[in-house]
Amino acid sequence: MANKSTFKPMTPFALAFAMEYKGWMKGHNVTLRELAEVENRTHPYILERVNGKRALDTLDVDALAGLTGTTGRDLMIELARRTKESMASAANSSERIDLMALSEEEKKQFVLNQLRNGDTTLAANYDPNKEAERDYYPDAGA
Repeated sequence: MANKSTFKPMTPFALAFAMEYKGWMKGHNVTLRELAEVENRTHPYILERVNGKRALDTLDVDALAGLTGTTGRDLMIELARRTKESMASAANSSERIDLMALSEEEKKQFVLNQLRNGDTTLAANYDPNKEAERDYYPDAGA
């Protein structure tokens, strides 16, 4: 395993991008094992990148794109757009939150609160039908 003391520090954008990447994986039911097989990499290698410990690269994006039926270019653009939106949303928020510092349960609660307040920028898959569903069933998920 790599020496963690030699890891370059991740930029806020890289961390947010990793979060969007992970969200895309979850939204498309892609497992770490599937990604590791496609990339011909080890599980720890994939885990470090998906969890924002090390930077993702174009091969990581291409592999996920292939598993989700899109192109690497289109996925890169989409993830970058979502990352930019989520960072802008956080910057405009009255309380800045470092999502990577939160536990999984805290992240879940934060995202649920954002969705309840009508903010869909953190959603892995934006779907206008979900907004209609939320309006139709306002107490769902509460």
